[in-house]
Amino acid sequence: MKRILYVILILTVSLVVPAVAEDTPASPPAPAAKAQPKADTPKEIYSRKTPLYIAHTGTDILGTNLVFELTNTCNSSSLFALKTDKEQNISVLITTHTEFPSRPEIGSVYSVVWVYSEDANNLKYFLAQDAGIVTKATAQALARSIASKTDQIAMQYEYLFD
Repeated sequence: MKRILYVILILTVSLVVPAVAEDTPASPPAPAAKAQPKADTPKEIYSRKTPLYIAHTGTDILGTNLVFELTNTCNSSSLFALKTDKEQNISVLITTHTEFPSRPEIGSVYSVVWVYSEDANNLKYFLAQDAGIVTKATAQALARSIASKTDQIAMQYEYLFD
């Protein structure tokens, strides 16, 4: 009989002890460690400023207006840094001519050629070209379009500046 009581007592203790152990924590919880502030070391933001040289050939007023608008657009943009032709750059070579010499205010034909220049003494490398007609009403929009295409060309050939 004693043996049966011992067996029952051992079984009861073996079932009760794990259940009690789960309910009571083994040790009091450690206080939460204070979060250390992150170091204030901002990363440098990659910004590109493509060196740009704009050259114009032509004496017509609409072509001059187009080049003026393009220069203002590029000068006010954070994407370009206007340089001289003596430095490494992407050169935008614009040639304009009056479409109708008897009526110069109607329109001008233009040609734009983008070239890469290491400096003024080296051979320039052809990158792209464009041509069209500019009027007084389209000069500003066309200047922005040329600046946008210049940025696309600069991204395509950015390895030249490494």
